[in-house]
Amino acid sequence: MNQKVLLVMSPPRRLPLVQLLENAGFQVFAAGGCREAQQKLDSTVSFDLVCIDAELPDGNWRDVLLSIIGSRKQCEMIVCSRCGDERLWADVLQSGAYDLIVEPYTERETLRIFQRALDARYMRRFVQTPVAQAS
Repeated sequence: MNQKVLLVMSPPRRLPLVQLLENAGFQVFAAGGCREAQQKLDSTVSFDLVCIDAELPDGNWRDVLLSIIGSRKQCEMIVCSRCGDERLWADVLQSGAYDLIVEPYTERETLRIFQRALDARYMRRFVQTPVAQAS
């Protein structure tokens, strides 16, 4: 698996996810906030998935999501939270992110959500690819 994931959260909060994802074969890149995430998203690296903390020092998850949507990057986004509620979950989904995961992260459930997000990304690319019409 060579899927590239950008984790946008403070170093202590991202450590459990980095270990879990790297052990599962993901290539993990890290950013501590919105500005750093934007720089990484503007780089030549093409990310498959962005996992962002709901609480950031220089903005919020919506800022990064709007940037991804505006740039037409083909990546999914998952929002992480210390304490999720139905309102936040609905807001995340309605805004266009794939899902919300809540601490503590369980390995099996987290990897399942990440894989489904990557599958959704693949399917969206497949559907958007023009198919040559037979004459």
